[in-house]
Amino acid sequence: MRSTTPRRETAAAVLATTAAIVAAAFGLVGCAPEPEPEPEPLSVTEAGSVYLEAVCPVNDAWDAADLQIDLLRIELARGGDDASGFADAMVAVSRASGAAARELDAAEQSWPDAASEEIAAVRKTLAQDRRQAARVAKLPADEAVAYAWQGGDAIGETALAARRALGLPDDGEAACAQWRAAASESGKSESEASESEASGSAAAPSAEPGTEDSDAAASESEEDGS
Repeated sequence: MRSTTPRRETAAAVLATTAAIVAAAFGLVGCAPEPEPEPEPLSVTEAGSVYLEAVCPVNDAWDAADLQIDLLRIELARGGDDASGFADAMVAVSRASGAAARELDAAEQSWPDAASEEIAAVRKTLAQDRRQAARVAKLPADEAVAYAWQGGDAIGETALAARRALGLPDDGEAACAQWRAAASESGKSESEASESEASGSAAAPSAEPGTEDSDAAASESEEDGS
């Protein structure tokens, strides 16, 4: 008489395999990646603030670089050739430009339609400046002071177009000055609100035991005319 044990074992194995496949399928469904969130639409006012927060540090880096190029000219006039300060300043320009380009390209925000093309143009010039500044930082002193920045006119034009599209002042320095003043005032207001909340949360002096009862009794006496 033939044993049926192998057949039962085979059936059990098939059921186990089927259950594993089903479980794996449910597991894959459960682990499916969540859809990316839609970019947050920005109003023109919000976009202007985000734009200035990105590009104003680039302006600051350029101010420092302009100072260093003047100092380098003085260095050369005195017979020296130390361009290390200028090189550091240009590296800072390169880094600031790259950071600004990334911020303007952030996926979590959506620029207003009226300014999207202008922002894209600024982002492109910032990326070009990043590469160019990195190259200029390596120039010797005499070549550095004689270097003519490539695309300077286009940079100014694209930045002006972006500011106008965002309702910002035509002058970049004025726009950044207004932004810094607004940011400083906002930070000051938040600090004052925090201090006020902290002081308000302090426990008020508690009344002495029996004071409330005494006050209530006195009030009742006054109402009775006593």
